[in-house]
Amino acid sequence: MSESRLKTFLGITSAAAISMLGVGIVASGLPARVITLSGGDASLVGLLASCFALPYIFLQVPFGNLSDRYGFKPFLLFGYFLSAVSGIIFYFAGSPMPIFIGRAVQGAGEIPVWATAPAIISIAYPCNKGKMIGIYTAAVYIMLAAGPLLVPSMPDLFGERGGFLFFSFLCCLAFMIIFFTQKNRRPGPGSKKESLEIKKAFSLLSDIPVRIVLLGIFLYGCGQGLLFSIAPGWLVTARQYGAMDIGILFSAYYLFIAGAQFFYGPLSDRFGREIFMMLGLTCSALAWGFFPYTGKLSATVLLGISAGSLGGFFVSSMAFLNEKAPDSLKGTISGAYYLFWGMGYFLGPIMWGVCGAFWGMEKSFFAFSAFLLMTAAAICLIRRKYSPAK
Repeated sequence: MSESRLKTFLGITSAAAISMLGVGIVASGLPARVITLSGGDASLVGLLASCFALPYIFLQVPFGNLSDRYGFKPFLLFGYFLSAVSGIIFYFAGSPMPIFIGRAVQGAGEIPVWATAPAIISIAYPCNKGKMIGIYTAAVYIMLAAGPLLVPSMPDLFGERGGFLFFSFLCCLAFMIIFFTQKNRRPGPGSKKESLEIKKAFSLLSDIPVRIVLLGIFLYGCGQGLLFSIAPGWLVTARQYGAMDIGILFSAYYLFIAGAQFFYGPLSDRFGREIFMMLGLTCSALAWGFFPYTGKLSATVLLGISAGSLGGFFVSSMAFLNEKAPDSLKGTISGAYYLFWGMGYFLGPIMWGVCGAFWGMEKSFFAFSAFLLMTAAAICLIRRKYSPAK
């Protein structure tokens, strides 16, 4: 492991982890803030997820393509700047609308954290990218899990809304870490033309195995949207979950995701991406199918397993897509990944929420489980058909 790439890895990982500590604080505080500012209207809380997902749909691929052209560092810096600005918007918001605007700004700011950083890691560690992306995302989710635990202490330390300013401070700190630890990677000689051709990037996604994986990525986004909106709402109304129960549930999500990504990464490097994509989708599907019929503790654990399994799918599928692209298109490919994730995160809660209103949420969750299993089966089939002959 060379000193320069270790510095790169530690820099982007520490910056992301520090900012995600603040994200964990904000994610826990925003729903209550929206309800308070709207006079007790809980129906607006779902817009927090939708506003966050919109930048992923419209900006991921352009950000990725531009980072291929001009280098990754400016976009990482710009992302942390936007995240810091969103915290200031949250702090001064006097109605729900500025919070929704701030949430969209925050979503745009997090694009480089989730898409650009894995692209940098895949370039620095071509032989064990799954392991290193897994360590990166595990560190991110550990800090996300720690954030909600700090929420009760925020008013005493910084005032009623001080947690939002603390989030901005952490993003500024991440900005400085990136500024001093990262060099700007630019396309090498002869790669400029390729990096400018966004259509060429999409041509990499035209073969059948990649299309099936993109469907899995869409469902991964749906699953995360359900985990952080529909499932908690159903548990509150149908299972009488309280505020502390939901806090424990969210921490369980992050801890299971961190653990799964830490192990899935190196194992997928060794045994292949498809096996662990299938494993992640299958385990998540089984958890979604069973959790509505279990007790409070079992439901929390099963949803944690579902979150962790989807997190394991993320590591394997991200490495899978990055292996399909040359270095000059890593940013664009990662952007395409989060384009499909963002569409799922935005549409998933809407689609399965509507299904739940007509059929009941238990049947809606079971239908989502079935889609995950069918996608896992499709990946199994393409693995058999398209795997190289031994």
